[in-house]
Amino acid sequence: MNSRERFLATVYFEELDRPFRMETTGFWNETIDRWHSEGLPAEVTDEMTAYMYSGFDLQLPIIMGVHLHPGFDPLFTEEIIEQGEEYTIRRDASGSIIKEHANQSSAIPTWLESPVKTRKDWDEIKWRLDPDTPGRLAEADVLIGLEGTDEWPLTVYIPGVFGMHRHLLGFNNLMIAYRRNPEMLHDMAKHWVMLWKKVIAKIADRRRPDMVSLWEDMCYKNGPIISPKLFDAFITPYYRELTLFCRNDLGIPVIGVDTDGNCTAILPNFVEAGVNMLWPFEVNAGMDILEVRKQWPGQFAIWGGIDKLELAKDKAAIEKEVMRVVPEMLKKRGYIPSLDHNVPPDVSFENWNFYVDLVRNIGEKAYR
Repeated sequence: MNSRERFLATVYFEELDRPFRMETTGFWNETIDRWHSEGLPAEVTDEMTAYMYSGFDLQLPIIMGVHLHPGFDPLFTEEIIEQGEEYTIRRDASGSIIKEHANQSSAIPTWLESPVKTRKDWDEIKWRLDPDTPGRLAEADVLIGLEGTDEWPLTVYIPGVFGMHRHLLGFNNLMIAYRRNPEMLHDMAKHWVMLWKKVIAKIADRRRPDMVSLWEDMCYKNGPIISPKLFDAFITPYYRELTLFCRNDLGIPVIGVDTDGNCTAILPNFVEAGVNMLWPFEVNAGMDILEVRKQWPGQFAIWGGIDKLELAKDKAAIEKEVMRVVPEMLKKRGYIPSLDHNVPPDVSFENWNFYVDLVRNIGEKAYR
């Protein structure tokens, strides 16, 4: 099987030659820097080259904003507002003003101000979310035209409805808007559907995507940021319109969602809205994919669920965690063995290689 066939067979809970190989969602920059002193070749400098070095089943990613911005084209011009020794305050490409470490370390920045505060702000910013902006798909056209990628699954990465709302309003203002300005949130969500239906259709004219991935990050350690009731009111109708369009009109088989934290309470909402793949299922937020699979035996594929923190310990701890999860999940199918988030810098290169080899050995035996 090639990568694309293996990926789709996984999501369809079909037989495989071996598991799809993508044993992490990514790497911290500091992790790759550390590994250079522990044997990682110098030419491996970013996530893509790290994926290739580790022998992952590659995909062709068309990234349309996701955690960086809600899909703006053009982006805001980035500018430094205040430069200190420890922190930098700047306007980023999403139009938000953020405070971050001056040394550019991998840490979540502090959100100080967002581009939308009023309905007038929203009306004035819509032009950056025009699906017909010239050049919006220039990078996608280059990627689709790359030779040798026909056997890779093509994924279009877009912000979800909650992700768009949070980008535009910021967390605190969004929570207030659910009560005080619901009409604006619905107008944003209607625009979200229009934007991405047109953009994805244009991409599908060149090559049909295998998955549309929605970035949400709408859960914390103890549960979702919004209730299932709010999800149904402000997200489900718009998800459903997009998922039905992608499946029925464009023939796109997979709708995936990336959300951190504990998403147990809103799993029914995702399923109802047409999602059939989720990740990364953070263990330390209380997510146990063995339990999730018992509750949802065949409704969606799972990618993740292996505790990344165990990789910083000894090999016995790594083996215990892998054996807890991987053999049973592979029996039930619909599973991509992977850590529950990016590899942090306290993980040694030796431990990473041990983990990858262990997971792959288990996988190869499972499908013999």
